[in-house]
Amino acid sequence: MRQNIINKKIVLLAILAAAISLSAAASAVDLPATCFLMHSSGLHLARDRQGHAALENADVTSPQMLTITSASDGYYNLFAHDGSVLSLSGDYDACFLSDASSFNAQYAIEAVSDFYVTLRCRANNKYVGVDNTSPGSWAYSDKDEPDYWYLSRDPAQAPALDECSYIVAPGSRRHQFEGWGVSLCWWANMCGKWSDDKIDKIIDWLVSPDGLNYNIFRYNIGGGDDSSHANCREHHIRDGKGARAEMEGFKDSSSGPYIWSRDEAQRKIMLKIKEKRPDAIFEAFSNSAPYYMTYSGCVAGNHDSKSDNLRPECYEEFADYLIDVCRHYKDKYGIEFRTLEPFNEPMTDYWYAGGEQEGCHFGVGSQIDFLKVLAPKLRQSGLSTTVAVSDETAVNQSVLDFIAYRDAGVLDMVGQWNTHSYTADDFSRAKLSSLCNEASICLWMSEVGADGSGIRGNLNLARRLVDDIRFMMPSAWIDWQYIEENHDQWGLVTTNDYLNGDAWRTKNYFVRSQFSRFIGPGSTIITSLNPNTLAALPPDGDRLVIVALNTSPAGIIHRADLSAFESVKSPVAAYITDSSHDMAWFSDYELGGTTLTFSLPPTSVATLIVPVTTGPLHDEINPDASYLLCPRTASDIVVTADDDGVRLKPAVMSPDQQWRITRIGDLYEFKNLSGQILTETDENNYYLDRENYKTGRQVFRLNRIDPVHYYITNADGSRAFDLEGESSSVNTRVGLWRYDDTPDAPVHRQWSLIELPQNDISSGDTSIDIADGLSPVTVRVLTDIPGMMTVKTLSGHSGPLRIYNVRGVCVYSASSPGETVVLDMPAGFYVVCLGSLSVQTVVK
Repeated sequence: MRQNIINKKIVLLAILAAAISLSAAASAVDLPATCFLMHSSGLHLARDRQGHAALENADVTSPQMLTITSASDGYYNLFAHDGSVLSLSGDYDACFLSDASSFNAQYAIEAVSDFYVTLRCRANNKYVGVDNTSPGSWAYSDKDEPDYWYLSRDPAQAPALDECSYIVAPGSRRHQFEGWGVSLCWWANMCGKWSDDKIDKIIDWLVSPDGLNYNIFRYNIGGGDDSSHANCREHHIRDGKGARAEMEGFKDSSSGPYIWSRDEAQRKIMLKIKEKRPDAIFEAFSNSAPYYMTYSGCVAGNHDSKSDNLRPECYEEFADYLIDVCRHYKDKYGIEFRTLEPFNEPMTDYWYAGGEQEGCHFGVGSQIDFLKVLAPKLRQSGLSTTVAVSDETAVNQSVLDFIAYRDAGVLDMVGQWNTHSYTADDFSRAKLSSLCNEASICLWMSEVGADGSGIRGNLNLARRLVDDIRFMMPSAWIDWQYIEENHDQWGLVTTNDYLNGDAWRTKNYFVRSQFSRFIGPGSTIITSLNPNTLAALPPDGDRLVIVALNTSPAGIIHRADLSAFESVKSPVAAYITDSSHDMAWFSDYELGGTTLTFSLPPTSVATLIVPVTTGPLHDEINPDASYLLCPRTASDIVVTADDDGVRLKPAVMSPDQQWRITRIGDLYEFKNLSGQILTETDENNYYLDRENYKTGRQVFRLNRIDPVHYYITNADGSRAFDLEGESSSVNTRVGLWRYDDTPDAPVHRQWSLIELPQNDISSGDTSIDIADGLSPVTVRVLTDIPGMMTVKTLSGHSGPLRIYNVRGVCVYSASSPGETVVLDMPAGFYVVCLGSLSVQTVVK
């Protein structure tokens, strides 16, 4: 178990005061300066025996300091003890060399906070960083994203840690999750040719509950190119995406027979998955129709990449082709695809004849026309398979497709909506989620991947994953590639040669496992008011899973308030993946009462599993509770009514942000703990206002959209709460506007109401009994006077007293405080601790 983090923070404050500060103008330190160049991991940079710059631990004999001197034009030299100077060597290495005058040996030292700096090489304008934070790991001078460093005269000085505090709300159940998955295209086309033992190994890694725990798989129905190459160059696909992307079709001509022996490798992988994962869900999808149905005679696209390639007179033939493949797999192998997707990124302009892979442009109108052919045929086929659409690469284009399908009246032909999230923003994600929910259509995030470098690239994709699940609320999240050749970004497993069958798991595999191994099929995603976390309840509901992401080069302390759960228990299980660990046991946490505190190192992801029980869900507004009013398109900012008016501000649990929602007939009054009542001044004033007295326009109507979202209108329903400028940034004003004045989902007028734990939070008199190895005593906390807190220990107990603000910082500490303590306190939320128990309160 971790040491007390509060004490560590207090110590850190003293450390910060002693840290060296170095600005670009060298005004904060006398040069030359000799000190340790500390990495944010807590290790320091030194010269190893080979002359490389490497991380060194504090407990080595004679830890190495560096001497910093001014070079020129605001750049610096960093000298080792032997006079060699930190330098870019070759294209990327950081070594200690002899030439201090070279631009390779000159670095800008740039402050990114009061504590941290970055090092940027003058020669290539790139940063100094490491790929691993173990002692002895080499540093490199080629990073596009900076590592954080700090200067110290103590090699054991701990790095500064940021902090975040937030609530996990089990009553705010967002959506049920059916699983994680991956396309079989194109890795299975190669790996299905491996030996059985090697196939067994990679499929176990993929589907085992102790591996990735994936249960959804997308089978690619190949179109198949012209074997005579009459219309495009031979191996144009192999020269692009490689031999893996050369997919076989099952027919060579309209009149030819089906050749079911084809696509053996991909089929072998799919059958092995079915054997090892009987509950697997399969989807069939197409990238292109067979070449003989196209305008260009090439499965890579039309000669004009912005034009359709499937000839309209072939719509019925292509629909029959897809259905026949689905029927064959059911009849022959017992695999019935749940969905059939005929399109892949159809509204893009990069599918062209002679291109790098199978692809086919479909205008939205053409998509709808083909759907009208495919859907009736599929319904009459005897299969239970339904149509999925439209797998656009950009979520905003998917929104436009959806609106077009809706307006054309064909959504009843759609069984599932798929989108990729290569291009996505939170507004588009939320819009697509809202549209699918309104039409009761299942939504999948069906494909994504990304380039990058090392674990930072992996975590950047995990960042996209978190945003997708938080705002899009899909039932499934699906990777594009499982196995890539000589690549640790797009794939989760890599091989140095598709032909030899040797494979190993990448860092990306373990990053993804932090999510997929613990948030399994049937889990319910719940609200966590922190944008870098996902929270979920497994199907049995007896434990909470929190996955926390840290993409920063600096460490961070999390304090998750779990007091909304009926009970929170031990033991906690925790795992971490960072540059030095792969799903390793993690002990840097502390469960104190209902607060889970844990520390994340730089560039890391951790999963914590906490035994919990949950209380009954409330369908109605709880009149005895306080609520946060959160915009749908943000994670950690809430409606605040204070001297600035009614605006969005960071959630700090202040009285200005906690709302009592009182039912008055069919309407509701919103009054915060500061006494401000949300008010519509008149029908001509856009801005929502607040008053501390009763007027005639202070009741509103709640309209539920889904289990967690509402739109809120004035009494006559003519105007709804609205984010000015469709913005969800801090200080955005809240106004009133007609709810349905846009054709797409007006998510900037949708809100979630987060019920806060009822822990005797009040702005008046709060009393609890505390036992600290003594006879029971009563502690009374009075906050009835604005800006003041009075703590009374009524039985005369004089044990240690500590008071923490909402960020977990100790703002008052006394070992023998006496019977009465009167303190001036800024308005806000506080935890008053005496002995081992605590009381929460609010100062107005």
